[in-house]
This record gives sequence, C-alpha cells and structure tokens, in this order.
Amino acid sequence: MPIEKNNDLLKLILNLIIMGLFIIITYRVIEPFLFGFFWAVMVVITTWPLMIQLQHKLFNRRLLAVLVMTIILSLFFIIPFMLIIMSITKNSGFLLDLAKNLSQQSLPSFDWLARIPLIGNELYTKWQEVINNDGSELVKEIQPYFGTVVSWMIEQLTNISVFVFHCAVMIVFSALLFLKGEDVKKYVYHFAYKLSKQHGENTITLAGKSIRAVALGVVVTAVTLTLIGGLSLAITSMPFTGFLTLLLFLCCVVQIGPTLIMAICTIWQFWDGHLVSGFILLTVTIILTTLDSIMRIYLIKKGVDLPFLLILFGVIGGLLGFGAMGLFIGPVILALSYNIIHAWIEEQD
Repeated sequence: MPIEKNNDLLKLILNLIIMGLFIIITYRVIEPFLFGFFWAVMVVITTWPLMIQLQHKLFNRRLLAVLVMTIILSLFFIIPFMLIIMSITKNSGFLLDLAKNLSQQSLPSFDWLARIPLIGNELYTKWQEVINNDGSELVKEIQPYFGTVVSWMIEQLTNISVFVFHCAVMIVFSALLFLKGEDVKKYVYHFAYKLSKQHGENTITLAGKSIRAVALGVVVTAVTLTLIGGLSLAITSMPFTGFLTLLLFLCCVVQIGPTLIMAICTIWQFWDGHLVSGFILLTVTIILTTLDSIMRIYLIKKGVDLPFLLILFGVIGGLLGFGAMGLFIGPVILALSYNIIHAWIEEQD
C-alpha cells in the first residue's frame, strides 16, 4: 500500500508539472496576441447592438454586416494617420520657415505679468532676467531634460509598429467574434455555469455591462471634450486647428486627457501676444480638465449600477496597473468582486 501511495503521489506531481509546462508554453505562444484579443472583446461587446442593426438593414446577412463593421473599424484607425500625414505635408512650408526664423525671434516682454496680484511683480522680474540673458539661463536649466525627452520620443516612435500590429490583430479578432458571436457567448456562459451554477451567468452578464458602460463612457466623453476644445480652438483662430483637434481626440481616447494639447495652445496664444484668446483657452482648459473626470465616471455609473468610489478606484487603479487596457479591466474586476462578495453576504443572511 505505501508503494501505491508513492506511485500515486509521483504520478500526481508529474501530471502537475506537465500541465504547468503546457500552460506556460501556451501562454508564451499566444502572448503577442493577447492585447489585440482583449481589445477586440471590448470593441465587439460595445458595438454588438450596432452590428445587429446593420444585419437587419442588410437583409439579415451576417457576413455583410461583419464586412461593414470591419471596414468601419479599419477606417477608424486609418483616417487619423492619413489626416496627420496630410496636415504635416500641407503645412511643411510653414514649419520650415518657422524653423529657419526661430533663431531670429525675440522673446516677448509679457508686460501683463506685472498686473497679476501678489505674484505678478516677481514673475515679471524673473522674466525680464530671462530676456536680458537672451534665454541662455533658461536653456541651461532645461538642458538636462533634453536627453530624457528625446529618448522618450524615440521610444514612442519605436512603439508605433507594435501599436499597428495590435490594431491589425484587433480587427481580425473583431471580425471573427462578430461572425461567431452567439456561439462564443454560449460557450462563455456554459463555462461560467460550470464554474458556478449560482452566480456564473450573472457574473458574465455584469462583466458585459461593465465593459460596455466603460467603453461608452470613454468614447462619449472623448467626443464631447473634443467638440468643446475644437470649437474653442476655431474661435481663437488657432493655427492647425484640424490637426490639433485630432490630437485632442486621440489624447482623450487613450486617457491622456485634454490638458496637454489645450495647455500648449494656451501658451502659444500668450506667447503670440493674444491675451484674450489665451484667457479663453485657459478657461476652456480648466473646464475640460474638470469635465473629463466627472463626465466619464457619471456615464460609467449610468451604464452599470455600482458605487461611485468603486468605479473611480477601478478606472484610476486599472490605468496605473495595466495601462490603457486597465481602463476597462479595473472597473470590471472591481465590479465582479463587489457583486460576488455582496451575493455571498446575502446568501449567509
């Protein structure tokens, strides 16, 4: 009997080792595609009602609806790159002239700084010192940061190819999920039911609602902020309004926020001596920065009934822990954990 127990134990250990190796190797094989796959899941869950409506209008042909949705997704990523390239090509002459004449430009006096209460005189004095030194002191102070900025920009450029690869994977997986959506849904619900007969199906339903609520909150917020910001740029006659509006939308979608682009435009207006336009953009920047956080959380909570702090911690913690994809992962995981614990407590009562 002890020999049989030892053999059983050895067999169990070998089985666990083989299963562990199989899981590790499988993960290494599919790792390059995971980000694109999860991205596709988010896109399909969010846009599934739109695809069903297209299917009804296209003679109930699923293949035609999937083809249209795939084209829309492709254009959503191709058009911004085309606009950026066209804008740079169109304004290349202006950029070259600006680069040639940059050394001949003199620093503005900013006399209005002296009229700011409390700190105005000190700011004006510091700025006059910079002007008297032809900006050499200012260049010396920020020069150590040039290398960091340049290395960061190079790193971002190298990530473009990775981003394009993930986009392609996302589009392919999205088409497959659109095509076989019902079958995938049945399989996922059946798997959840196997794990938990009591809460499996409810958990999957809640996850889908959470993903859709977060995605809609992000997109609607980004579109709203872009419209307000783009309108303010047009009113203040900001150069490259279309290009800057596109960058503003991209920053809002990837959760960088509108502050960066709006702050650059505000500084440009003040630098160029347009005080009224500068103060208008400064006011709009403050409004958009506040609206960015409030509106997103409100829309997410409206889509799925969860505590406000839970959603807030999920969005912030997800971004810090998992990057852009964490915007969806964080609230979904916290929502599932919250409901599972809540159901367990009610069960005990």
